[in-house]
Amino acid sequence: MPEQQVKVKFEPHGRVVSVLPGTKILEAAAQAGLTIDTPCGGAGKCGKCRVRLITPKSGPNEAERAIFDENALKEGWRLACQTTLYANAVVSIPDSSLFGSRHQILATSETDQFHEIIPSVCKVKVALAPPTLQDDVPDLLRLEKEVGEFAADISMVRELSPKLRAEGFKGHAILSGNALIDFEPGEISNAIYGAAFDIGTTTLVGVLLNLDSGGECAVASRMNPQVSFGDDVLSRIAHAGKDAETLRELQEAIITEVNSMIEELAAAAGIPIHRIFEVAFSGNTTMEHLLCGIDPSQLGQVPFVPVFAHGLNRPACELGISIHPRGIAYVFPVIGGFVGGDTVAGMLATRLTEIEGPSFMVDIGTNGEIVLAHDGHVWAASTAAGPAFEGARISCGMRATRGAVEKVVFSDEVHCSVIDNGSPIGICGSALIDCVAELLQHGMVTPDGRLLPPENLPPSLPDAFRRRVQIKDNGDVEFVLADGVSLNQRDIRELQLASGAIRAGISILLKQAGISIHDLKRVLIAGGFGSFIRRNHAQRIGLIPPEIDHTKIRYVGNTSLSGARWALLSTDSRLHAETLARKTRHVELSNDPDFAMEFAMAMHFPA
Repeated sequence: MPEQQVKVKFEPHGRVVSVLPGTKILEAAAQAGLTIDTPCGGAGKCGKCRVRLITPKSGPNEAERAIFDENALKEGWRLACQTTLYANAVVSIPDSSLFGSRHQILATSETDQFHEIIPSVCKVKVALAPPTLQDDVPDLLRLEKEVGEFAADISMVRELSPKLRAEGFKGHAILSGNALIDFEPGEISNAIYGAAFDIGTTTLVGVLLNLDSGGECAVASRMNPQVSFGDDVLSRIAHAGKDAETLRELQEAIITEVNSMIEELAAAAGIPIHRIFEVAFSGNTTMEHLLCGIDPSQLGQVPFVPVFAHGLNRPACELGISIHPRGIAYVFPVIGGFVGGDTVAGMLATRLTEIEGPSFMVDIGTNGEIVLAHDGHVWAASTAAGPAFEGARISCGMRATRGAVEKVVFSDEVHCSVIDNGSPIGICGSALIDCVAELLQHGMVTPDGRLLPPENLPPSLPDAFRRRVQIKDNGDVEFVLADGVSLNQRDIRELQLASGAIRAGISILLKQAGISIHDLKRVLIAGGFGSFIRRNHAQRIGLIPPEIDHTKIRYVGNTSLSGARWALLSTDSRLHAETLARKTRHVELSNDPDFAMEFAMAMHFPA
């Protein structure tokens, strides 16, 4: 049954979530979309996840006493991975505890040198001498002598002269690379902005950034409207390939939604849309093709070849993006096949190639991307996990919105956490994993994935669990979570397919690298969905190999969006993204002779 939840407010972000009593701050922050850094895997040893518990007062545990001195403890400093919430709380998270520092980023994978934020779009203050009979240099050349050579389109050329004269040749030149995209007369400097987007198969997330400071100004998220054309990329590839009109239909759907999100972001920040000078997009190969209006048909045919590989840097108006009229759109480079820009962005954001020892990054979603970095080499693969993790194709499935059961705990009873603390109307992917893991643990589901009927349940099973196993009128077995919300045999099969595809991909990359699961030093779980799954439950169903020490598993949040942020904030990051994309070996799993066998084996839950 749904439980009364506690509200947690995170400062200075102002985000509020409701969680079950007994939830750790780390998990509550993930639900609020804030990924806290946990290099030790949440073991309470590294001290990187420090937060300040403003209210209520709570005593520290031994791990926290080992990290903080008495003064810090009195001020409320705690470890997010250790402190459990039982009442309404206010928690302050310093920037230093969030995954991905806003203030500096690694430039390349071969050096420890850091660079300050240097966005592609910048403004340069100028104070030019007005023309005279003795100094009749043309306006464009006069400005070039001050800011360096630049290119300017005809609309900029038409606008420049009156703008220069509006304030006596004083103002700010706004440049994107070597292109002049605007000139703002006057002494006062207005901030310039950019927007970063994660274009997912199922969901879209965007963030507005101040390009002067790197600070976050607003966040927006939506369902990808293309789901109406199919909930997986193959369906959309088939639809787009029918003719030019269907391709335009798919592109217009995503562009319209992105423009709506840009309006929302600008309104939330209180700025006009024309102050947004650049947008950066990260998504899987298919989503990036559709965003750009590029026919992805060949991705639906062997050998699954993308049209482009390098990142695209084009006028935003070419894509139909409504920002500054001369604003720029950057689209991440693609590795190969279905391993796209979101994977490159994830490698960039996590600095995967810098981690000492063999390391995996697994982005869990409709398309599961898997990357293995070892000894200077990188392998990457994409596997069609399907939309089960997003709640699709599940009998009572739904995405993680109001009314979704998002967490399930078996104790004396079955306890459900419902988003927004309301009545449950369905179940999302994280709770699906929780529930099946608990059913396995209590012997109600067999390793081959069979949901046992009442007469075959373990004799020692508590009545609180036994009475939830029911037979429907059609003879199907179901496990009832709440009124109108249940799991059936088909739901469990869908989860087996999804988790088995990812687990098989992991096995194939390990074989290609010639290492075993025991050699791994770090497993990074990426993706917006990945932040909400429990490690022990993910390992119980085999989604994450159970042989891995849980302290080596680290959640890194929506790395696609994080990488897109850095594409806006750092030109070095864009160069590094290109390097990462080209050095990574793309592994087409369907070509591997062992994949079918590995997939069949991974379909079984660990005993």
